[in-house]
Amino acid sequence: MNPILNDMAAVSVQTTAEIIGHLTWAGVGAMIIRPDELKQKLIDSGLGEGWMPKPIRLPDAFRRATSAKFRQEVAEGMFENYMFREVASNKQTVQRNLVCETVDTKGRWLSYNETAGVVVLDKNTGTIDTSHTSPTASQMTQNVILRFDICKNHYESATLRTVIMNILKSMSPTPVRQSGGVYFVPKQFDVELHAYIDFIRSLEKGEAENIPIINTNDMRGMITRKLLEHLKATLMACKTGVDNQLKKTELKVILDDAKRIVEDCKQYESIMTSDLKSIEELCLLIRQNVAMALQNMADD
Repeated sequence: MNPILNDMAAVSVQTTAEIIGHLTWAGVGAMIIRPDELKQKLIDSGLGEGWMPKPIRLPDAFRRATSAKFRQEVAEGMFENYMFREVASNKQTVQRNLVCETVDTKGRWLSYNETAGVVVLDKNTGTIDTSHTSPTASQMTQNVILRFDICKNHYESATLRTVIMNILKSMSPTPVRQSGGVYFVPKQFDVELHAYIDFIRSLEKGEAENIPIINTNDMRGMITRKLLEHLKATLMACKTGVDNQLKKTELKVILDDAKRIVEDCKQYESIMTSDLKSIEELCLLIRQNVAMALQNMADD
């Protein structure tokens, strides 16, 4: 276990002490869930249906259904690699071709068939037309139809993880491990945190834990240090995003996160023990970098 978590576990038994917040971590394994079931779980947990992801779009479900790859040995030292590639998309249809490349043991191309199979989604009817040139391609294109029926009616783990992270971000979290995954949430969000934990635990492959943090100088000092590290990393992310000339959509995500993180610092005023000037200076630098980046985006 991480040393930080060992320390937290040691003090968590002191239930009569003043609590300043909780450490929490969560995860979701591979699973699928129907939209109506997800909505009910959000409601039952107390979080509410406002956290529901966007409705599943047929083209997105189609692309998920055509994400499979397959490799088979067809002769000694000779392999066929199958994968789908998008070749056309318009208001009416999306076409993805099943590509088959034949390679040797060193990965050198021996042949390439860009139409081993063809799958076309009709956006209006939600139906799929297929064609193929081999038994393997036939099996893979038929699997698309079966998987599409699942994908258009279910959210997958990736979407659930996004929902979970969005909910967590609403509770002014501060990461306490450089590798991420474990966060401190201030006490004022106890109600929301418990609803968050209940929701994740209600998922078939979800798990979530939280440990109370005792109000001691050591614990408050640790949270203050982690907040400083978080702000420094946020400032660096803003600068790097601008320097690397990220796409506007990608940069906007970083800037929106930066604005939220600066605003979240207000939730830590009663916890911070020292370095208040450093935290204020970092917040000012982040605001300036965000404002400058947004101005540059507007001028482009």
